[in-house]
Amino acid sequence: MNKPFDYGLADLRMPECAHDGVIVKVLAAALCHSDLDIIEGRRRHQVKFPNTVGHEFTGIIAEKGKGVTHVNIGDHVVCECIIWCGTCKQCRMGFTSLCDNFSELGTMEPGAFAQYTALPGRLVHPAEGLTIEEAALMEPAGNGLHAAETAGILPGDNVVIIGPGPIGILAMQFAASFSPAKLIMIGTRDSRLAFAKQLGATHIININKTNAAEAVMEITGGRGAERIINCATTDVSLETALRITGKNAVIVMEGLSGSGKPVPIMMDDFIVKNFSIVPASGVSTRQYMTAMEMVKNKKVNLTSLVSHKFPLEQMDEVLRTIREDRDKAMKILILPNGSV
Repeated sequence: MNKPFDYGLADLRMPECAHDGVIVKVLAAALCHSDLDIIEGRRRHQVKFPNTVGHEFTGIIAEKGKGVTHVNIGDHVVCECIIWCGTCKQCRMGFTSLCDNFSELGTMEPGAFAQYTALPGRLVHPAEGLTIEEAALMEPAGNGLHAAETAGILPGDNVVIIGPGPIGILAMQFAASFSPAKLIMIGTRDSRLAFAKQLGATHIININKTNAAEAVMEITGGRGAERIINCATTDVSLETALRITGKNAVIVMEGLSGSGKPVPIMMDDFIVKNFSIVPASGVSTRQYMTAMEMVKNKKVNLTSLVSHKFPLEQMDEVLRTIREDRDKAMKILILPNGSV
């Protein structure tokens, strides 16, 4: 990409391998909605041009520096996308996604919509026991886990997920592992809501057809939701979350809205209900590891989210599909080195 809307295939030089780095031959890279935002100019923060987009990916170690000992050439690996330093306070506390010296593949450094990409060796993890599709989706899976963990779900809680996109579907599956009483998905598209029901939602609500607040109160016997994970990133979704909170509730905000608009909060409700609004930003290394184990143990279904696969040469068709067939295009995999 040279700038928004200005992209195409190009022959680039093979990336160089650092002493503590690896070169990964990309097997599969998933399209994230934030990639579309970069391509169409909606995301401008922490984006550098020209650049190669793509941050959700898996591949095989093609080359490694002498300082890398935990993986070998030919190993299939899960790849983190946030380049963390390991020495700042946040990293030393384990919050690698909040690194003070943050950089990121696909936005600030060359990413994975390419045959090969370079990254620090500390960002790759053996993918033994994972399929290529599962390994490619480990970054969004980590985001879903982060949201569910941040909610602090207790057994018997009424949990609501707002937004049945990929992250919402994943957050819902991770939330199920905490034994909620009710697991309710709210959205606007019947096909996505039906998909959520197949993967474990106890109830689904189409906000375009039903008053969400009334429906949640009826389902929960008037208690409301103790834990709400908002993955829709719209003003309306936060307003909905505020209306369905129960006492001592937690609202988790996953993702950016980009609207730049404030959302009013009724102060008396905030005080009387004693609820919290907390963010879930990025994926830490520990969350990658936890998500990998849960997927290996069949606690979470990732492969069902893969709706399409395209070679890199068909990027125009990839973008047409995500724009025109959003109901069916859950996660699109791009295969830079041929079919897998």
